[in-house]
Amino acid sequence: MNFSENPLSDKILGNIRDCAEDAATLIQVAPTQSPSEIVEAVDSFVYRWQKGVRPKVDEEDDLSLTLGSLWGEQIVREFKWQWGSVTFHNHGDSKAVAVLSPDRSLAIYPFHFVYGCMEKGASVTIMLAYNMLKNSNKIPPLPARGYENLMENVHHIIPRE
Repeated sequence: MNFSENPLSDKILGNIRDCAEDAATLIQVAPTQSPSEIVEAVDSFVYRWQKGVRPKVDEEDDLSLTLGSLWGEQIVREFKWQWGSVTFHNHGDSKAVAVLSPDRSLAIYPFHFVYGCMEKGASVTIMLAYNMLKNSNKIPPLPARGYENLMENVHHIIPRE
């Protein structure tokens, strides 16, 4: 693939942080909780949403944006990843916001992933991916600046049910 990356503006980063605060309020976590606890709460909320347990939310809220922001902020906080915008030149120069590993070997596109889970029924592997990053020996060495989408390669061996 042919990629390039641009930093996010301070305004967009501020919006992400504001959305993360909104999501924390929605799923009732505190910023003082560990990244692991917060990611587990995001994972649980999205999974329960898929199963029909849906708290009342404002119809104008974009849950993929708010929950993705909260999840992404925990990846930044725990693993020192960074937010950025990735351009996919082999796909019409489409762009996506991502959290990126320091060497850019890995990327997580949290807004797209949460949307896929909530709207398209994709398997919820948010906590599983976090645990894989925590135990980095579970991820094989990858080339720098490859922007490998981690979430495309994280699957439950046994279904969650």
